[in-house]
Amino acid sequence: MSAPNFMTTALVGTARQERGDSNSGTPVDALVEQLQTGEFERTLLLQAGTWAVYHQAGEIAERIEETPEPAPAENLPVCSPTIARLLHGMLLGEHENLLPTALQYLRDAHVRIPYELLSLALAVRTTSLQSAVFPVLGERGMWLSQFNAEWAWVKNFLPTTDGMLPDDAEAIWQEGTLRQRCEILRRLRAIDPAQGRAWLEGVWKQEKAEARLELLKTLEVGLSGGDEAFLEKALDDRAPSVKAMVPALLARIAGSAFERRMLELADSILSNVKGKLKLTLPTTFNKAWLRDGIVEKPTSSVGERSWWLIQILASVPLSHWEEQFQLAPAALIEMADADKFGNSIIEGWSRAAQLFDAQQWIEPLWDWWHRQQRKKTLSGTTTLDMRDELMQHMPARRVESKVLPMIQGAALLENADWFDLLDEVPAPWSSEFGEAYLQTLRQHIASLELSKKNYYPYSDSWFNSLETAATRLPAVCFGVALEAWPLPEVDGWQHQQWHEQLQEFTKTLRIRQRLLEEFSK
Repeated sequence: MSAPNFMTTALVGTARQERGDSNSGTPVDALVEQLQTGEFERTLLLQAGTWAVYHQAGEIAERIEETPEPAPAENLPVCSPTIARLLHGMLLGEHENLLPTALQYLRDAHVRIPYELLSLALAVRTTSLQSAVFPVLGERGMWLSQFNAEWAWVKNFLPTTDGMLPDDAEAIWQEGTLRQRCEILRRLRAIDPAQGRAWLEGVWKQEKAEARLELLKTLEVGLSGGDEAFLEKALDDRAPSVKAMVPALLARIAGSAFERRMLELADSILSNVKGKLKLTLPTTFNKAWLRDGIVEKPTSSVGERSWWLIQILASVPLSHWEEQFQLAPAALIEMADADKFGNSIIEGWSRAAQLFDAQQWIEPLWDWWHRQQRKKTLSGTTTLDMRDELMQHMPARRVESKVLPMIQGAALLENADWFDLLDEVPAPWSSEFGEAYLQTLRQHIASLELSKKNYYPYSDSWFNSLETAATRLPAVCFGVALEAWPLPEVDGWQHQQWHEQLQEFTKTLRIRQRLLEEFSK
């Protein structure tokens, strides 16, 4: 029986396929004759498997023209066998949510992945995982990557040099991948911003739009008035994506012509009249605004005039309004909130707070958005919730101070969206936050009514939060988290789902515990 017959039988089914002649004309036939008479299906599978191995064993290895240079000597010691076993499981998909943490531990400990795991490590696909894997590949891993096209992502990364440029920096700039060139330019900008800009100016016209956009982002490092002339020219770039990036850079250059244009425009719209806010919105769109990145047509359901207002205010430093009105951020937000277009004003200020990292504005703005979520009054804005974005600019403990009361009052309808904000709490959680989470979780589990027909674990925020908590709880909370959980003993699939979820939660914590113990040796 030939290989195509094996395939046909497998596809059609043994019940519909005549057995016919099973000879393949290979030594496999002699092995098949030694099988005891039995089920045709078993014989077929054994014969097909043996035939496949026979043909694979007979393949001739590819020839190479010359022997490659051996891998350089390793600079890093290998991790311990225990860590290697844990890492192996994560690379195979078991508790893969812990893989970034484990890789960071390896990097911090200045050890590398063992050789036997390199093929799995090189096979990671996401950019974030590749960034985490690269520093712990070791010399053998980087050497090995050249022999498989799917491992070519390694070429996008550069070894760390403690802030110094590598000796071949100019060669990388001229010949490297786009990602390598961006990294070299960032490092150069950190050392010599003017030289970095000169490198970019020298190649700007010959680069494609995608490359210009990525290279332009490197100017965020060491951004200063020296970059203004180059960026003003970039406002006229032929690629819309590049043009859209430039205003955010120019806005952060104090005293720039762009800043002056935005201040003049903003003051013509929003002004202080006898201590009160006066809003004078333009009735028509000025085409001259297009060059400064103001888009005419809104991309959401917000009105055109609100859309123009949001964009203009987003490019103005918030300290300007404090000086104009001689008021603190919270008082300005309260004043704007009373206006008909208040929501649009506050969205513009919220975007400006992020652009300029105006810390004194971030928290009062978050509080305003949080109140609107409870009142469900967000007309005149392009987003239904900006809390996540603002939280990314808050210190970790301030983020916890916003989410913790929502967790402790999770039973209240006004706090129903606490789970949506849990992912914004940076890891690891503080001991206070972790202890409060576990205490409230334990109370929730004890009060579960699993026998209710309309109760679905997958709709329970606490059930869903366990995966996040397993990777973010601080080590000091492991003991409490690994104690028995008061899950009501009732029959039903709901109980089984909770039981499995809690098992996975505690198993993840134990793996984290083993990792910490191993790396602390």
